[in-house]
Amino acid sequence: MKIYLENENKRKSVYDILNIFYDDSEIIFANEGDILILENKVIFNKKNYDYKDNYQLKSTLYNILVKKTSYKSPWGMLTGSKPSKLLQKQSPDQIKEKYFLSDEKLNLLVDIKNEQDKLRFNKDDFNLYINIPFCPSRCDYCSYPTLIGPDHDRSTYIDTLCHEIDMIDLPKDLDSIYVGGGTPSDLSLYDFEKLLDKINERFFSFEYIFEAGREDTLDEKKLKLLSNYGVTGISLNPQTFNKEIIKSVGRAYDYNHFLKMYEKARELGFIINMDFIVGLVGESAKNFEKNFEILEKLQPDNITFHALATKSGSKYRENNKKGSIEDALIISKSIKDFTEKNYYKAYYLYRQKNIISNLENVGYQKNNTAQRYNIIINEELENVIGLGMNANTKLMNGKKYRNARNLRDYTENIENIIKDKNMMIKSN
Repeated sequence: MKIYLENENKRKSVYDILNIFYDDSEIIFANEGDILILENKVIFNKKNYDYKDNYQLKSTLYNILVKKTSYKSPWGMLTGSKPSKLLQKQSPDQIKEKYFLSDEKLNLLVDIKNEQDKLRFNKDDFNLYINIPFCPSRCDYCSYPTLIGPDHDRSTYIDTLCHEIDMIDLPKDLDSIYVGGGTPSDLSLYDFEKLLDKINERFFSFEYIFEAGREDTLDEKKLKLLSNYGVTGISLNPQTFNKEIIKSVGRAYDYNHFLKMYEKARELGFIINMDFIVGLVGESAKNFEKNFEILEKLQPDNITFHALATKSGSKYRENNKKGSIEDALIISKSIKDFTEKNYYKAYYLYRQKNIISNLENVGYQKNNTAQRYNIIINEELENVIGLGMNANTKLMNGKKYRNARNLRDYTENIENIIKDKNMMIKSN
């Protein structure tokens, strides 16, 4: 799809709408085009469409492309990452009319709001995100700045992180703690316990979640340590139970070990979340049914279904690998059927750029096991302090801070990082 754009300031708005219908590699801005976008006019098929503002430009372009492609997105022309926030200022009917949402997605937003309204949040409270940037291997779909393999100085990182935990000027009582990555469970047993001990020495929280996403990094000793140190929930993330698919992205797979770790985590009383990706290359809607069959037997407390977003830095993006748009749409409908049948309720949602089929990432819970941190970070309801390499801090007064993005800068500049962040917290 070639686009002529007279005003470069409109590029993002135009691209966002085009990206609903076309892969980013198919979108070309040129000196001529199938669609001409002038300062106050869109020209397509020799017809003129006037617009007055950015909203009218986007809605005009969306409706032109619906007719051209015969595809009507279930999210309409909505492209923002946090659509549920719209309900804070607009009614469902207003949102549907303005953005052309389908009833299915509108009802999903309303259901999520109803689940979140059952909980209470305090804008003055603090939450802690701790980043462990190590992984045993990089999955082909992953774009995060993780450090792969055993060659990095993990012990020095944990020492530096423990110092940051010691010196950060936060109250002892927090709303939630979330240890993510990366793969936090990939640490050695010594560093694993050292981190848990430091967190407990310094903080207490109502909710304490630890990402133990890859079963190949887990054993019973680590699960017992997590339990002993008061962790309330873990994420154990298969992404798919289809062996050939998960191995094709460069990830180890041992279902028997996964099942053993799941059963042990159940025995220890953790709230268990599982992540799955919709749109992995080669995984058809038919193949995806295996995930539902196993999930129906296991019945984890939480399930998060992520629609694949191909991002710069991932091997998928580098090699121009894409999942099936048609299969992703079928799987999305099957997720709705599965969650309703098994009494799961949607409780948080977010969207990403270049997401397959213009879909969404949704977290489901049953028996009132919603993870508060997921809601807080997505709805921006409380202060979140990020510790560790590349961790983000975002305060309710609008101030933001990002720790150094690489290991060397993080360890060498830790004193300045602590100082800057403490000044932010003090001013909140």
